Amino acid sequence: MIKGINWIKENLLSSKIDIFLTIVGAYFIYFIFSLFFNFVFTSDWTLIEVNRKILLVGLFPEEDLWRIWSVFYVFSVLLTSTISLVYGLQIRTSIFYVFILLIPFLIFTTINMIFHILILIIISLLSYIFVYYLKRTSYRDILSRILVISWIIFIPFLFLVLVLVDGPKVTLWGGFFVNLILAVIAILAGFPLGVIFALGRASSYKTIKLVSVVFIETFRGAPLIAWLFFAWFVLPNFLPDLFSLNDINLVIRAMIVLSLFSSAYIAEVVRGGLQSIPKGQKEAATALGLNTFLELFFITMPQAIRIVIPAIVSTFIAIFKDTSLVFILGITDLLRIGRLIPEQQQEFYGKSIEVLLIVAMLFWVVSIILSQISRSIEKRLNVSQ
Repeated sequence: MIKGINWIKENLLSSKIDIFLTIVGAYFIYFIFSLFFNFVFTSDWTLIEVNRKILLVGLFPEEDLWRIWSVFYVFSVLLTSTISLVYGLQIRTSIFYVFILLIPFLIFTTINMIFHILILIIISLLSYIFVYYLKRTSYRDILSRILVISWIIFIPFLFLVLVLVDGPKVTLWGGFFVNLILAVIAILAGFPLGVIFALGRASSYKTIKLVSVVFIETFRGAPLIAWLFFAWFVLPNFLPDLFSLNDINLVIRAMIVLSLFSSAYIAEVVRGGLQSIPKGQKEAATALGLNTFLELFFITMPQAIRIVIPAIVSTFIAIFKDTSLVFILGITDLLRIGRLIPEQQQEFYGKSIEVLLIVAMLFWVVSIILSQISRSIEKRLNVSQ
């Protein structure tokens, strides 16, 4: 309590200018929040209550929702295990996550979803605790390799569960689920590709460097929406009929473009980290008898990734928000559904602000969680030092 009072005196009331700015800032915050809460408590939210399922998963069949839950179960285990392995349990951060996730939970959770939500929470906690204690033993290296392999096979597992086992047509996919899937695929595929192209651009072999430069500058030289149009009109001529499932090609096109586009930006971020490594590090590795591969894998790349973690996470957040552009391919993502509901449902005509506010809130929740994870990792690894 005393520390809090002292902090207020030192930072908010230390001079006349500070007092004036504090009063103006407090009034501005009060004004904005009063408008926001007045809108929240006076609006009719029946639109959201009626269309919860459509906003989350689109027209995905009710009897096949177990597929989506299975994917989220596995993803939550991998994510919580990775977080537990990277940094330890932090009570303040955990409370923050719970508070942020409580917002969409209260809005979208129904009686039918409570069972799955409880399972999701339980397996996430168990995996977090299990990895937290196992990483203190001699099995830490084995655990790290298992997690890396698990993330690699997650994409095939995702398609196996959602599509290949008599799953519903991809045209029925929609809502926030599509945005999450596209973001996860783009990040998991774009990050290793970005690292490869960053190494290629920093390579001393001219052919490899030229190919990497052409790829990076080509994708960075045009906006994402232009590449999505490219995917719509041109890419189908080069895309094979995957397992004779023509319907899946639409989403695959978006995944391919998002993955390649994100890899180009990640490549430049990683290249910046590689250039920040002093030459003395490489000379020391050579003096120790390490070859180029060992020097890169154990010396250069870990330090480069550590330095650019904030920029990488910022790129991930941008990729996630950019998934809202896939509506131009005819994919019914969250933003498209949010725009269509007030137009196609007569009883909710003209109530677009309410649904768009929920859409913005869902994007904000994921972005703020990714940002907090980034800050936690930075603090753990002392990136600022």
